[in-house]
Amino acid sequence: MRKTTILTITVVLAAAVSGCGIGFLGGAPPGVLVTQNPLATITPTPFLPLPPTETPLPAPLSSATPTPLPTSVNPWGDFPGPAEPSAIEIPRPAPEIPFGPDVVNILLLGSDQRPYEGGHRTDTIIVLSLDLEAQTVTMLSIPRDLYVYVPGWRIDRINVADVRGGPQMIKQTILYNFGIPIHRWARINFYGFVTAVDLLGGIDVQITGYLSDNCMHTPLYYTPGTTRHMDGTTALCYVRQRETTGDLDRMRRAQELMRALFDRVVSLDGLSRVPDLYSQFGNLVETDLAVGDILPLVPLATTISGDSAAIRQYAITGDMVTLWRVPSSGASVLLFVQDAVRALLDTAFPY
Repeated sequence: MRKTTILTITVVLAAAVSGCGIGFLGGAPPGVLVTQNPLATITPTPFLPLPPTETPLPAPLSSATPTPLPTSVNPWGDFPGPAEPSAIEIPRPAPEIPFGPDVVNILLLGSDQRPYEGGHRTDTIIVLSLDLEAQTVTMLSIPRDLYVYVPGWRIDRINVADVRGGPQMIKQTILYNFGIPIHRWARINFYGFVTAVDLLGGIDVQITGYLSDNCMHTPLYYTPGTTRHMDGTTALCYVRQRETTGDLDRMRRAQELMRALFDRVVSLDGLSRVPDLYSQFGNLVETDLAVGDILPLVPLATTISGDSAAIRQYAITGDMVTLWRVPSSGASVLLFVQDAVRALLDTAFPY
């Protein structure tokens, strides 16, 4: 497994979230994250500068088990069958999206691994699709508590796939459930994230939603339309807190931080110094991307940095999932609504 740095990854990947413009005509598309001010009248606040659009709240938590469908012979197709029984029926594999030959799909993973700990789960899952021919970048954020089939294991939270079988199992899980083939991946943990932000001299984060919370006995209060300078610890607190919000709002904040990281690299003339940055920074990010993989993508990153209309941001939001409690464990998970998620994928990846 090769190692590289957050800077080289940011050069080619964070371009996907570098602009506040998202490049849609008309109203907000399905999957755009919104958040609300907990101290004020409920008002939808989407990613700037999209016009407001209301996000329906998820359905009330239910303990009823979804009605299973009749099981056909080998319903999981060419993927490995389950090693353990699942609480609900395993769905059939999603049809694979026919991406063109000039598309590179990269999986970004944020691990909750602490120093001196071996186990971890994946708190942040972002698919970045770079289309070198169309000169566009599409980002899709996936909730960590989404209850999906992990090939060779069982239906479980998607954030356990990494610890069950590493990036290869996550790639198979994404392909099975969403039909998205993954070509490259990168993973960063708490320590790597904090260190990378500090080595950059901090980042300026454009806040697009409300947050009122506490981190390490320090109150956090952020309002949309403001820009806040953050060091590594502050940025980690900002993206991870969910005492007063939830995982869906954390996805919005993760996108904000990716944009800020990219902007900071651009301000340091990082797009012209990829090999230097690759060699100068430590082993902060695990990835299968080498310098030779990154350099051909730099022209796209340069284009995206000056053209926010080429950036397309999506997420699986509350109106596309149903809250459900696993009867055997009591765990609260998200079941995705097949038709809603398929419509999102058709919009995000119209190949």
